[in-house]
Amino acid sequence: MNETLIVQLITGAIGSIGFGILFHMKKKYLPLAAAGGFISWMVFILGKAFWGNIFLPTLFASFVTDVYAEILARICKETSTSFFVTSIIPLIPGSTLYYCMNSILEGNTVQALEYGRDTFLFAFGIAAGMSIAWSICYFLRSIKKNKK
Repeated sequence: MNETLIVQLITGAIGSIGFGILFHMKKKYLPLAAAGGFISWMVFILGKAFWGNIFLPTLFASFVTDVYAEILARICKETSTSFFVTSIIPLIPGSTLYYCMNSILEGNTVQALEYGRDTFLFAFGIAAGMSIAWSICYFLRSIKKNKK
């Protein structure tokens, strides 16, 4: 396993813990937030190695992260939002947005468009993956309620 990959996974987990603290997550759930950050970045890296672009790995990682958050919400009897938001932090496109804005200020429109496209693909992948997972979970819950 590559050393930079290990560092990325650990920093993804630590970043998720940091946002868990920032959002006043219960201390007993911080390790679960760290695991979520670890999982979301690991799925993204594996998806990037498999698909090679940005959108599909982000979509798949967001989908897996939302399913993880929904499962934890049921087990811990908490809202899935707190688990999802802290776990998705490694996927947030902060660097591409920064480089996009920096390229705009430097007047490099070609590079700004490339970074802007990547930022959009990250954000759209997160939204689409979360929406698909949420829709499936909602559908399964409604079937379960109708059987009762």
